Amino acid sequence: MEHALLTLNTSPQLEEAMVDWLLEHNPGGGFTSMAVYGHGSGLSAMSVSEQVMGRQKRVQFSIHGELAALQSLLVQLQRDFPAASMHHMLTPVISAGPIVGESAE
Repeated sequence: MEHALLTLNTSPQLEEAMVDWLLEHNPGGGFTSMAVYGHGSGLSAMSVSEQVMGRQKRVQFSIHGELAALQSLLVQLQRDFPAASMHHMLTPVISAGPIVGESAE
């Protein structure tokens, strides 16, 4: 079974909708989210203040799971958010799991 990591970067305005969507469409699978900044040459998508600062606020979601399931999730996401300002990366996972060690007690 091949595992992957789906990373989604989207506008902060879509954060709550994305959280709700992922909770509904990724049952049993968890995800993480965090505030990040996007940097790049996409000036047309940036406000004047973002152009001056050289960065754009974004929200990043990371979803770990089976590759086939994440590919299916991506197709559904593209169908349900066709006009969203969103960027995705689907990357293989070499290793994942809990870090288990001896108790300090």
